Amino acid sequence: MKSFSFLLGAAVLILLLPGISPADTPPPAPSAAAESGLARFLAEVIPPSELVNFGFAPGEETASARVGEPWLLHTITPAALRSATAETVVADLVAPTGIWHFPVILGGAARCLVTVERVEGGWEAVGIGMAPLAGELDKISRQWPKSGGYTPKLVAVYQAAAYFFTVPELGPRNLTPLTFDGLGFGGWYQKTGLEYSATAELSELLAPLKGAVEANIAGRRSSGGGGGE
Repeated sequence: MKSFSFLLGAAVLILLLPGISPADTPPPAPSAAAESGLARFLAEVIPPSELVNFGFAPGEETASARVGEPWLLHTITPAALRSATAETVVADLVAPTGIWHFPVILGGAARCLVTVERVEGGWEAVGIGMAPLAGELDKISRQWPKSGGYTPKLVAVYQAAAYFFTVPELGPRNLTPLTFDGLGFGGWYQKTGLEYSATAELSELLAPLKGAVEANIAGRRSSGGGGGE
């Protein structure tokens, strides 16, 4: 689960170097913040030698990089998960976080993500990175494209250190783990077909998800770190 923990940690504490298509549409201000933030990160923040850590090839020209359609990050709280059953509708289970992930597109592929949040009443690009997550979201967008009428949504369950996606057009209860290096939460993997062409049901994941979240909360309580509610 190290890759999940690393990526989710980056989602909360976005990597800032020192000196999914989603139907959710942000207002103009977050999009403008993403555009200006990308230009600033590439010109002033990320040294050329570090670009490989952000999904770019060594020596690759980044001047034509742009931000693509964003993903509004959703989450499932421990309280909501506790009351969930196999019959729960996923749309009623997830809640938006207000965080937007904008893919950085270059050469027709997503390289990394610019993250935009509301800061002191305005919108600001607070970080760039998470290249592995950008790659998985790119695959989901290609498999379930907006042009085909699909609106996949990105879901993070922080206490389980895992990402999921749901496609409302495929039914009310699909919730599928994102797979990093071929493996997702609870050992889930794509058994047949193209990657992300098959989806999982909430009923398949509910018990292990509840167990992982409660174990995390119990562990934090015993270490004095709070309950994570």
